[in-house]
Amino acid sequence: MSVIAAVSVTALVLSGCGGSSSQSAGGAEGIEISVTHPDDLYGLPWKVGQAQGFFEDAGVTIAKIVPAEGGGTTLQNVVAGRLPFGEVATGAVVKGFQEGAPVQAIGGGVQSVSDVLWVALDSSPLASVEQTANTSWGFTNPGSVTEAMSFLVPEAAGIAGVERKSTGGSGAGIALLEAGEVDVAYASPRTVAEQKGALKVVVDSADFVPVYQQTVIVSGRDYAQKNPDQARALLDGYSQSVQWITDNPAEAAKLWAESTDIDPQVATDLVANAVEAGHWNVSFNPEALNSAAKGLALTDGIESVDWSSLATTDYLPDNDKGQLP
Repeated sequence: MSVIAAVSVTALVLSGCGGSSSQSAGGAEGIEISVTHPDDLYGLPWKVGQAQGFFEDAGVTIAKIVPAEGGGTTLQNVVAGRLPFGEVATGAVVKGFQEGAPVQAIGGGVQSVSDVLWVALDSSPLASVEQTANTSWGFTNPGSVTEAMSFLVPEAAGIAGVERKSTGGSGAGIALLEAGEVDVAYASPRTVAEQKGALKVVVDSADFVPVYQQTVIVSGRDYAQKNPDQARALLDGYSQSVQWITDNPAEAAKLWAESTDIDPQVATDLVANAVEAGHWNVSFNPEALNSAAKGLALTDGIESVDWSSLATTDYLPDNDKGQLP
């Protein structure tokens, strides 16, 4: 199903629902936003912003973070008109925009692939990217960031003969690894930490692809234009959240651990690694956007991305706009 078709279905389902905003204390408007996998690192700046009051200080209250399991679902929530903003997989936004969805990228999000690891069983002889030439790599789903990395990492590492297999998900990838159907498979840092002794990291994507625009913050084009102050407040709050995580990684990890079931030490290690990699950034990074475009060309056959039409820096903080390609 195309993004446009999916949005049409979602719009029908949501047509009887209530609005997405309400008045909260202090006159700031409470809104709901949709975020892909908010209990993972994607959602940490949003949780921090809520806990530290950065969004309210900027002029907007996030009343609820609506979880979404993938980029297409998050985009549907925004384009259907129920939710004003969302953080969405860049590939889903590009494909939706090219199909005519009235969506606009108003800020950056996750700009590294430090959370895309390639693992083998601990007993495997594989120990380096050079040894994965002429092996089978298990990525999650077609069009995913993990599929893009299965192309970009070997290219950057100068290895050939990689075969690629869609596993259908992270857990399924580990199962195929155990069954011997793939030699290495994608796993998140959290999975690796929780399965210590069973899995080992063979390749860290970030070692070969330093920046990659995994997600962008989006709004329905008309909504941002009609509510520019709200859009600016949201991005200002996100920017402050990222800075606070950078300055206080241990405290951010504690907040994350308290809001999920992740082990506190694992959270501490993962947040420190993400900060070092520059995982989040509200401003646009042309290198990261071009890297994502290259990934989309390899996985979806998208020849080029017109970032100047898809994205805008109009609502970003003056000191944190970055640049479009």
